[in-house]
Amino acid sequence: MPRDATSRRRYLRTVTIAGVLGLAGCGGGDGGSGDGGSGVTGDDYPTIDQWLTETDVGGADDTYDGSFADERDRNTVTVDVGAEGNGGAFAYAPSAVVVSVDTEIRWNWTGGGNPHNVEALPEEQLGESDYEFSSGEPEGGSGVKYTRTLDEPGVVLYHCEPHFSLGMKGGIAVE
Repeated sequence: MPRDATSRRRYLRTVTIAGVLGLAGCGGGDGGSGDGGSGVTGDDYPTIDQWLTETDVGGADDTYDGSFADERDRNTVTVDVGAEGNGGAFAYAPSAVVVSVDTEIRWNWTGGGNPHNVEALPEEQLGESDYEFSSGEPEGGSGVKYTRTLDEPGVVLYHCEPHFSLGMKGGIAVE
């Protein structure tokens, strides 16, 4: 696997394209993913792409494949906290998503890999996040929730404080 961020992104794009070509014609229905086949990628949002693949600031998120869940048609989007990835239950799912202005994001703890939190702190995240918030101290258990309405266009970069070095990061593009 390539070590520098540019090579890693190129590698991930190649793998993603190969996977899409290999699966062409095998789908059916929308599977409830909400991505609608829009093709939103890290090329569309390079700051989020850099954040999720960056290793100088926290670990790289191994669940991020260069694609975004397209949830622009939804009023509320749920992000699982403690999803499988990064060597255990140390991921957000989806890790990259695009939403419309005024979408409510609900981070929902799965109970895996506890404790977790959600922090959007620009000074700790490339200085590029347009939002700043925190769910508070890390909490364990399932059913813990944190909700935030994203009311301005921009980019949200966030991470889990105790699992930052493992790559537990997320990014949201708000249009």
